[in-house]
Amino acid sequence: MQQARKYVSSDNYVPEGEIPQNAATNFTSPDCGSYQGTASGPPLMAGQGLLAINGNTDLSSCIVGKDGANVSSIYLVNMPRFSFYQYQVNVYGQGPSGAGSWYFYLYFTDQTGDTYKLKLFRSEPAWHYVQFNSDAPGIVQVTWDGA
Repeated sequence: MQQARKYVSSDNYVPEGEIPQNAATNFTSPDCGSYQGTASGPPLMAGQGLLAINGNTDLSSCIVGKDGANVSSIYLVNMPRFSFYQYQVNVYGQGPSGAGSWYFYLYFTDQTGDTYKLKLFRSEPAWHYVQFNSDAPGIVQVTWDGA
């Protein structure tokens, strides 16, 4: 039985270092523009660049939720050696706005099959992150639930 891995997530954060501009890997998804969906493809590895979905690194029209929730950018970085967690997924996006709006959920699955959850609740665009440890950290699937 595989032991559950621990992870931590946060919002309203400023990434350290340079934000990549190039595409690292391209996922495909038939669900772009839907409030719930999944994109998958070759592993998104740390330090290689941005995730593209269906050829686009601007994900704001693909990963969407109700009431204006969306994600624009996703990339993976190595954490400093002295950190408790080895890897960090950086996400630029926003949660839903308006009365009765709660969260926009994102799930990142790595090469081991472990999944890490991030919930966006701020209605203004901001950087968010998920930190985790893994023996095979490449992200192979992103799932969103903004319904």
